[in-house]
Amino acid sequence: MNIDGMTDHTNPPISWEHKAFGADLQGLRSSDLASLGISALDGDLPFPLMTLNREAISHNVAVMAQFCADHDVDLAPHAKTTMSPELVRRQLGAGAWGMTAATVAQARILREFGVESIIIASQVLDPAGIRWICDEQKNDPEFFVATLVDSVESIQLMERLIARVSPNSSIRVLVELGYDNGRAGTRTLDQALDVARAASHAQSLVLTGVEGFEGMMPGASVAARRISVDSYLASARVFTEICLAENLFENTSPRAPLPLVTFGGSAFHDLVVREFAGRWAASNGVRVVLRSGCYVTHDHGLYADTSPWADGPRTLRAAAEVWGVVLSLPEPGRAILGFGRRDVGSDAGFPKVLLRRRDGSNQPARKLTITALNDQHAYVDLPADFDLQVGDLLGCGISHPCTTFDKWSLIPEVDTNYRVVGSVHTFF
Repeated sequence: MNIDGMTDHTNPPISWEHKAFGADLQGLRSSDLASLGISALDGDLPFPLMTLNREAISHNVAVMAQFCADHDVDLAPHAKTTMSPELVRRQLGAGAWGMTAATVAQARILREFGVESIIIASQVLDPAGIRWICDEQKNDPEFFVATLVDSVESIQLMERLIARVSPNSSIRVLVELGYDNGRAGTRTLDQALDVARAASHAQSLVLTGVEGFEGMMPGASVAARRISVDSYLASARVFTEICLAENLFENTSPRAPLPLVTFGGSAFHDLVVREFAGRWAASNGVRVVLRSGCYVTHDHGLYADTSPWADGPRTLRAAAEVWGVVLSLPEPGRAILGFGRRDVGSDAGFPKVLLRRRDGSNQPARKLTITALNDQHAYVDLPADFDLQVGDLLGCGISHPCTTFDKWSLIPEVDTNYRVVGSVHTFF
């Protein structure tokens, strides 16, 4: 990957559309920020405000890169987490093989960032999406892109669409393996083999490997989920071995000369490596690709609870916080905080209060609990003995960063003292 040659989308001027920056900074660029000595929390930026700790992000990127190098696996981080050219560039610069997208729209954005290898971790079954893939491959024969199939019907539909919008083209596909009560993907070994054989024989498809997503595996506890993930991955290995024995895979790209075995998720990637990496991958001639995305910022909720690196030398650091002003103390035990669903995700739990800031000093505030969100307000429960005043700031950790990033088009990057050292753009 030629990082220096990537299209630069990281330094447009700050403008009215960037809610984390005030009018006094309009017209400046991200490259100007570090020299200004701006404090993110002491009146230089408006609230509510999302911040990203640059040191934590650098640490997380390095930890994941080293993990992949240690186990001889590749990384194609799921870009839907951040959709940020700055962060994509750092991930690729640390050795990521490519990036993952959820949709063709996201893949188009990644191409604008200059990404040369993309896994679209979903099925593409619409004419416009198929046309874009085919056209992009024609325009750049070295571009690697693969999408998913999970049924004979989807294979047949893809063939009809390719014949309609781009005759004589072909598209790389991966068989998507699912599990009961999960999302998409085949449910049985026999069904998966039917799909693999149909894809292998399809005139306009190139069967390039196997894909699955273990991150949403149900279970009563993390331990129970890990047992289920182990079983799921073991079945996937059996399926892959049968496909290899039947010579079903065809690999036509110098960017992926071996069949891909790719799984995603930031919670159970250690199990993926244990099942597929090392001797098994080498002896079967496959390329193992992780698609973990949320590791780049980690969090204080979902991934703090499920990451296999809860402690030890590979511990990830939560990089993202959202800060708001205490607007009201309307009744005993209740505070109203100035951010809401427009500013922070809540699909995997409400934000966790971490800090109270007053007069430039931070104090622990984990006794406080957010219990509800409106569009622009958060309801905070607090014990009677907690000292909180109108105008105080509360800094909160998030859970599942994907649904907070999409609410901010320009996010200040800060150092450990919350001094602004740069910014991160997003394109959702």
